[in-house]
Amino acid sequence: MNPVQNPFSPGAGSPPPALVGRKAILDQAQTALARIKAGRSEKSSLLVGLRGVGKTVLLRTIHDEAEAQSFQTFFIEASESKPLTNLLLPPLRNILFKLDRMAGLNEGVKRAFRVLKSFISSMKVGNEDFNISLEVDAETGTADSGDYEADLSALLSVVATAAASRKTAIALVIDEMQYLPENEFGALIMALHQVAQKQLPLVMFGAGLPQLVGLAGRQNRTRNDYSTIRPWELCVKATPQRH
Repeated sequence: MNPVQNPFSPGAGSPPPALVGRKAILDQAQTALARIKAGRSEKSSLLVGLRGVGKTVLLRTIHDEAEAQSFQTFFIEASESKPLTNLLLPPLRNILFKLDRMAGLNEGVKRAFRVLKSFISSMKVGNEDFNISLEVDAETGTADSGDYEADLSALLSVVATAAASRKTAIALVIDEMQYLPENEFGALIMALHQVAQKQLPLVMFGAGLPQLVGLAGRQNRTRNDYSTIRPWELCVKATPQRH
């Protein structure tokens, strides 16, 4: 093929002229979004592959599709220098403000603000770089135990419940997940597991380098709570294996 006309050009998230050979991935994502919006449970998905195979472009396309389906959604990129909490809470706060601005008072949204305040208060301990505030009283006893896994699960469940009360859904889109420490990755997957068990309208689409498979495999208790998609294998759906 003429190199000038070749649509494949590896880069850091640069969109190609066409997403050739990615229809199966996008179809799976659209099905997951439709099921979540319809109130049915669905596994979250991880896109795993080397740099340049199109993971970020696919994530952004999925993010745009979620927006087109009226999801409350955001795109974040995991970092070696920032805890997951610092990246996750500001957009969750923004989503709650959007839900709060919808017509009519809603106790589910008000409660989500209180639980978010509880979570923030517990996470500020030992995290001097974290600075986010809410002018509400915390809900004592929810998401404030100091156990990151339990508190994140409680927070996402309450936020998803607030979204359900507003007849909408949430899609978390997270790139570069290989940078997450094992404890943060495990806590996030467990939180998503509990959300799915309750059939709440929240789902995650993530992406990372191949070492993410090993990270996922070490979380044996969560191995059936998400799907792993490898773009270079023609999008075959698989679950992580124990290592």
